[in-house]
Amino acid sequence: MAKYIFSHLEEFEKFKEDSKTAIITDVDGTISRIAPKPDEAVVTTEMRNILTRLVDKFKLVAVVSGRSVEDVRKLVNLDNVLYVGNHGLEYMKDDKIQFEPEVERYIPLVKKAARTLKEDKSCSMEGVLLEDKGVCFCVHYRMCSEPEKTRKKLLKSIESAVKTANEEGLEKLSIKEGRKVLEIKPPAGYDKGTILEKIVLKNHVEKVLYLGDDITDNDAFCKIRELKHVDGESVLKEPEKDFDGESILVLSGEIPDYLKKNASFFVKNVDEVQKFFKWLVE
Repeated sequence: MAKYIFSHLEEFEKFKEDSKTAIITDVDGTISRIAPKPDEAVVTTEMRNILTRLVDKFKLVAVVSGRSVEDVRKLVNLDNVLYVGNHGLEYMKDDKIQFEPEVERYIPLVKKAARTLKEDKSCSMEGVLLEDKGVCFCVHYRMCSEPEKTRKKLLKSIESAVKTANEEGLEKLSIKEGRKVLEIKPPAGYDKGTILEKIVLKNHVEKVLYLGDDITDNDAFCKIRELKHVDGESVLKEPEKDFDGESILVLSGEIPDYLKKNASFFVKNVDEVQKFFKWLVE
């Protein structure tokens, strides 16, 4: 079970004092409060200033979000940060958006499913919000008066739209859930766990702190645990170096209990994320 981070700060001294540490964080619900609509989310000036200090102090700061990479770049608005969007399906390199190669062929299928959904009555219910993220398509129901009842209706419509969009020779599109959101995405095997490992290996990172608040962050929580317990071989492919990392969950009333078990530590809210970041740079 995750431990309260401010009762165990001594366990983070080794990360704080090592400039080779990487900070990898989600956005919504982690460095930005959850907003009724995605375009209403804000990364405060104070949070941005602390992130800037993290960039100056540590080897790498990466933002891995379910948002499109272009959207998350605009929201965070900092240079020298690695931006990864749509749960690892796209990233920003040299200010240019790039997709993982096996993803692009599924974009027409996502568009086809989206067109079907836009004509579906369930998606015109009051409070339902559609979001086209390019490589993925989201249906938000946070503002609905009966969210769970709405979720069940939307899920049936989304499953039907995905079935309609399916093409012979290609895998079926994936349907993923987050906090009051359903998402259609390519079936490519990219999630926040696989992208975390890719960041670690590509950037020769020895220590990682990962922060997140949602179901999709569970893949990263589990990946850190996996990388820390590889028997007999360094995941860094450098025998003299060992990987070390911790996962930090931002609590909310919307998350399932298993997230609390898979994360190493927890904070209570976005304000405590900011407080922890401030401690790291002091």
